[in-house]
Parts: sequence; structure tokens; C-alpha cells
Amino acid sequence: MNKQIKSLVFFDLDGTLLSSKSLVLPEVSKAIKQLKANGNIPIICTGRAAFEVRSIMTECQIDSVIATNGQYVEFNNNIEFNFTIPKSLCQKVLKYAKSRGDIIGFYNSRQIAISEDQPLSRHFYQNISAPLPKIDSNFYRANSVNQMLVIAHHADDKYSEQFSELNFMITGPHSIDTVLRGNSKGQAIINLINAEHLRVPTYAFGDGNNDLTMFEVVDYGIAMANGNEAIKDASSYVTDTNDNLGIVKGLKKFHLI
Repeated sequence: MNKQIKSLVFFDLDGTLLSSKSLVLPEVSKAIKQLKANGNIPIICTGRAAFEVRSIMTECQIDSVIATNGQYVEFNNNIEFNFTIPKSLCQKVLKYAKSRGDIIGFYNSRQIAISEDQPLSRHFYQNISAPLPKIDSNFYRANSVNQMLVIAHHADDKYSEQFSELNFMITGPHSIDTVLRGNSKGQAIINLINAEHLRVPTYAFGDGNNDLTMFEVVDYGIAMANGNEAIKDASSYVTDTNDNLGIVKGLKKFHLI
């Protein structure tokens, strides 16, 4: 089957495949289906948990996902990788977060829980058009954790200084995605390519800091016009915004549709 694959195309979600209203525009959905029909493999590559993106995958007929910043990977509906953070580390990070007045979100492929219900956490999930997860500060004790999300009053490098075993990626003024040291979207792409022996051209669409590792490992990185300057500087091409069919225009630019 791999011989029939023409390329792999990785898509960040928020600010990229999704519009500013967190929707897949009809033209984008149609383009992804055409991309697949042309022999290319579309792969969602996101900081979100796998269960959060199932409806998007169904809508766009996507069968592969790199979730929680590379900690959980499915290819053609089969689980390839499922890295988890040790419970002892979850406990230590939670204790440190409490000392700062921050909140921790615990993510795995099936569900999310957060450590506290505060105005900060409510505001954060409202901003990403997501429901407030259940409140359970002990979630990590009985459940696997692929990724922790630090919902911080002020996202800074202090967590990185405290915990060398983890990779902390600041994704916004109040958010820090947290995975095992060495893991990232880019490393997950490398892991997948090697596991499946996929020697084909690779493309990635992204808009933010946690997409930089994707651009480091693919052949062509396509930045959204609404992305930050760092991602644009690292890109092979800057397409239009997520609200102005940047995905469709980028795919056409590289003759993928």
C-alpha cells in the first residue's frame, strides 16, 4: 500500500485547518477529500487529544492523527505510538502548579480532566470553543496521561527550569503544552515515517510555535498568514489565512489538489 502513497500532508488544527470560529470551512473539507483522492495521506497533527478531533476526522475523511503533540499517534486507524507521562512526574508538576496558582489539565486519547475550576480555566476553554473538562485533581492516579496542559496566569520558562524530564511548549500567554522530553510533533513525524517505511515527500501546515518542529523535519513547511513570525520565517511558503482558504491555496500551490 505504501507504494501507492504520493505524499504525507500534516495539518495543525487551531489557526490552521480550523477557522477562527473553530470550524472546518466547506471548501477546506472538500480540498482535504480531494487531496486524499489524489493519493496523498492527510494527517492531523495537533496538541489536542485524539478524542477531541474525531468529528473533524470524520468530516474530512481523515484516518490518521498525531495527537497531544506527538505523544499519541494513529495511522490508518491503527495505534502506532502511545507515550505516557509517569504518575510521579504528574504529581510533582501538579504540586508546583498549585504553588503558583496555576491549573493542570490531564489529557489522554479518551478524556480530559483539570485540577481546578477557576475563572482562569473557564476563560481558557471558552477561548478555544471547548467545554470545561471535568474537575479531578487526582485523575493521573487512576488514568494514563499523554500530555499535561499548564493553564498559567503567566506562561513562562519556570516549568522548564524545574523539570528537565519534560518538554514545555508555550503556546499562548496562558498555556504551556507538556510532554516527555524529546517528544514533539516533529519527532512523531519521524517516528511514524520510520515505523511505516514511508519514503515520500512530506508537507506540513501550521501557524504557531509548537508547529516549528514539524517544519524542521518535513520537506515543505507551509505557514498560515495568520501565523506568528517565527513560523513564517521557518516556512517554505506563506499561504493565506485560515479564514481565507489558506489550506486550499497552499495545497494548490504545491499541486496536491
